[in-house]
Amino acid sequence: MVTISSNPAAGAAGLNLETAQRNLMSSLAKLSSGKRIVNPYDDAGGEAVQLKLKASITRYGTAKNNIQNAVSYLQVQDGVLQTATEIVSRMADLRTMADDTSKGTADIANYDSEFTVLKTQLANLDTETFNGNLILGGGTAQTVYTSEAGSAGASIVFTIGTNGVTGAQGATNANGGASLTAVTSANYVVDLQNLANMRATNGAFQSVFNYAYDNAAIGKVNLEAARGRIVDLDIAAESSNFAKHSILANAAASMLAQANNSQRGILQLLLG
Repeated sequence: MVTISSNPAAGAAGLNLETAQRNLMSSLAKLSSGKRIVNPYDDAGGEAVQLKLKASITRYGTAKNNIQNAVSYLQVQDGVLQTATEIVSRMADLRTMADDTSKGTADIANYDSEFTVLKTQLANLDTETFNGNLILGGGTAQTVYTSEAGSAGASIVFTIGTNGVTGAQGATNANGGASLTAVTSANYVVDLQNLANMRATNGAFQSVFNYAYDNAAIGKVNLEAARGRIVDLDIAAESSNFAKHSILANAAASMLAQANNSQRGILQLLLG
């Protein structure tokens, strides 16, 4: 049947051209962005999953920073403990030198003056802070969350010393003694052992935090890979799709032109 008022062939060709152009534009957007999901409707379920993974990756990065800050805290703390150890060792030397029978009263008084100053400095170490927090927290437990789940996930709780440097020493030792002559050399054995124990505990927690950091770093990398498998584009496959859609768009445009030209035959019939 030959008609003038309608051209179904042109309509079909136009519809195919519209579809091919839409697919071509979608393919171009994906190739130019490198993403498989450019618009939510490309993969609605995948978009929801990748958004959650993206948030987890960000939280893992924050957890890594928190762990590094905890390690910095412990490193500064170990520096304070090292200083305390050196001060106590010097006070022990002063006590030993005061026991020398060749030393007179004036010599011992000089040793006692240094002892008093060192005792004050030793006590001052308990007031050292890290970003406003006491370095030797007086027995306060410190909690660091080490996973992307935050407070709902894994954590490390640590306490170094019960009462700081002063808590590491007995009632009659270097810190508690009123003067050099008020303590004995035996007191310092306990003092130094307690400080050594605190430094060993500090080092153990630094080691634990380093492992926690490695775990968080691995978790972050794996989540990034998982998210990449959802959102990243397979360039080779999409290039093939682009070529296909480009050919279909050109073919549809050509056929639409042919369908429009097919009506000219009717005009020839009318004009005879």
